[in-house]
Amino acid sequence: MTDPVAEQACGSLRERKKLATRTAIHHTALRLVVERGPGGVTVDEICAEVGISPRTFFNYYPTKIAAAFDLLVAEFTDDQRNAFLAAGSHLLTDVCDLVAASVELPTDFPQVKSLLKEQPELGIDFWKQTVTRLRPLLELLEQRMGDPRTARAAFMVTVSAVSAAMARPDGSLQTRDRLLAELRLVRDLTAELPD
Repeated sequence: MTDPVAEQACGSLRERKKLATRTAIHHTALRLVVERGPGGVTVDEICAEVGISPRTFFNYYPTKIAAAFDLLVAEFTDDQRNAFLAAGSHLLTDVCDLVAASVELPTDFPQVKSLLKEQPELGIDFWKQTVTRLRPLLELLEQRMGDPRTARAAFMVTVSAVSAAMARPDGSLQTRDRLLAELRLVRDLTAELPD
């Protein structure tokens, strides 16, 4: 689920080759899992089609399902981490800034969504991987807020916004704006709750 903007941002030849390999693995894994189901595909078959070794495959993904979903890990630089922890503005705006700067929203989620409809048993895998890969964000929220319960609530709202933004790709909006739009919808809905 690579983003063309991210592809352009990759400057070095090595980075472009890594992105091309990751993209090839993902597209092949997604296509084969859609065609045959998860039990009908092996990592070796994915590797053979892409022209890589299993060792290379596992440098990019832990499983064939992870490759089909292409959920990236939230990785933050020290500068991003420090800026987020020191920020004093609105928490969820800061979260959107951080996520937009460090996590690529998938561009082919409609295909993944179709796979999840056809293979509902993969839904739990999908959500477990999503939450696991965004876990570094939860840890940062806990550090910034000092309250695990509130941090989990902020994390839950963020995961929901990421999920909604993936499900409704809008090429006219940047990731940050897509996330903020989803969070505003959540805010409007929760404003209706009785005290």
